[in-house]
Amino acid sequence: FWNLIHTLEEMDRESFTFSKDQWLVTGGLSGNTNSANISSAVFTYPHGCSPCQPEHIITQFRHGGCKSVCTFMERSSIMHDRKLKCNAKEGHIPPDRYKCFIPFFAHDAVHPSAVGHAIAKDFIVHTMASAQRRLCDGERVKKDVLPLTTFVADDFHQLKVRGDYLVVKDVARVFTRWDKLKPIRGEADGFELYADDQLKQRPGWIATNPLGNSTITFSVELPLHECYVVYIAILRSYKGMGTFGTQVRDYGERPNQLGEKPKRPKKITTKDGIDGLWDAPISVWSDIQITEDNIPGCTGYCEISVITNPMKDRRVGNKVKILTISARKCSPTKSK
Repeated sequence: FWNLIHTLEEMDRESFTFSKDQWLVTGGLSGNTNSANISSAVFTYPHGCSPCQPEHIITQFRHGGCKSVCTFMERSSIMHDRKLKCNAKEGHIPPDRYKCFIPFFAHDAVHPSAVGHAIAKDFIVHTMASAQRRLCDGERVKKDVLPLTTFVADDFHQLKVRGDYLVVKDVARVFTRWDKLKPIRGEADGFELYADDQLKQRPGWIATNPLGNSTITFSVELPLHECYVVYIAILRSYKGMGTFGTQVRDYGERPNQLGEKPKRPKKITTKDGIDGLWDAPISVWSDIQITEDNIPGCTGYCEISVITNPMKDRRVGNKVKILTISARKCSPTKSK
C-alpha cells in the first residue's frame, strides 16, 4: 500500500490520480507466476488500482459512490503539509487522469472490504500459526512479539486487567449473555430507548431536547472491592450531536431487600463536557472512561447519572445516544 501511495504521489501530488499508460496491464504479474510477486495480485488492474464499481455497494450507501485513495489519505490526516484535491465535480482531477480505487478498502474509505478483512485475518492467523510452529520446533516464543500499545497499558498484567470487563450492560445483544441496559426505575426523564437508524437496527437511550436537562440513571452492581473503573459508551458522529455530563455515586454495598441504600454516597465523581460530535466523517460507538484508575470512584454498587447540556451555538441538533455501561477493576498506570 505504501509503495502504491509513493508511486501515486510521484504521478500527481495533489489528487493522487494516474495515467493508464503508466500502469502494468497484468497488475505486476508476469506470465511465469512461479517467479512473480503473488501478493501484488491483491491489486487488481491497473496495477494497484481498480475501477469504481458502485453496483457492488449496498443500495443504502450507493449514492455516496466509491472513495478514492486520495479521499482515504485526506480523511486519515496522513498528509500534514498540504490539502489534497479529490473532488472531480469541482474540477480537481486533471484531464486524461483517473482516480485510484483499491480493493481492500470499502467505499467509505474507512472500513476494510471483504478483501481487506481477509488480509487482516491472514495476518493474525499467520502470526498465531508461526508462534505455534516455533513452540513445536522447540524454539522459545517471546511474549512481546506484538508491541504493547503503551497508551492502553504499561505491561501485560495491566493489559489483562484492563481487558477484563466484569459487567457490560448493553442496549443490544452482542454476546450469548445479555445484560440489558435499563435505567433505575423512575430515573429516566427525556431519554427514550429506540433505534434511530434507517434500518432500525441500532437502538440506544436517546435524548434530543435542545434545551438539555434530560437525565437518566443506571446502576452497576459488583462485589465490594477497593476500586472499579466505570465506562459509558455513546454514539459519536459528525452532525446533530450534543454534549452531556456524568455523575458517578459510589455507595459500596448494594441496597438491601427493601431497596434501601445508604443516605449518602461514599464518593461522587463528576465529568462534564463530554461531546458526541467530532470531525471524522463516520458515526461509531465510542467508550469513555468516567472514573479513574488511580482514584476509587466505584467500590461495588454505584449509580451513574447522565445529564444533557443545552444545544451549543451553530449546531443542528442536540442528540445524546447511550449504548453501554461497563466496569472493570482498577489498574493504576505508572505514567500518571
